[in-house]
Amino acid sequence: MVVLSGCLCKGKRPRRPRVLEEQVARICAAFERSPWKSTNRASRELAIPQSTVWHVLTVRLHLKPYRLQLIQALTNDDKRKRMEFCNSMLEMMGRRNLHFTFNFSDEATFHLSGTVSHYYVHIWGTEHPHETVEHERDSPKVNVFCAVSQDKV
Repeated sequence: MVVLSGCLCKGKRPRRPRVLEEQVARICAAFERSPWKSTNRASRELAIPQSTVWHVLTVRLHLKPYRLQLIQALTNDDKRKRMEFCNSMLEMMGRRNLHFTFNFSDEATFHLSGTVSHYYVHIWGTEHPHETVEHERDSPKVNVFCAVSQDKV
């Protein structure tokens, strides 16, 4: 009888391939030019996996993604319009049980200029840039509203 001893797991383990300095430099240059760029977009443009781009930004370059603060400029007439809306809603609720009329509602806004939501926009940097994005009010857009009540859609 022959008894063999040993372990198949000894030896070199397969490792994650190292990121070349050339790739780090390319990623750094891409985000210096455009710190708003997403890691997915940079991955496509540089032909480098998205996980590598994320790893280089966070571990090697010590950058963090900072979300922008959206602000909306208010006019002097806005307070009056809000008060009118609140008063008209109170009046409608007094006439009938409005709170039982709507069970679910949702609204979406589509800007004709092609503007999209800035909710998922980040700036990559070493410190918080305290940037704000001014929201353009009253631009041409289409609002889609749907309400589902007990009686109908």
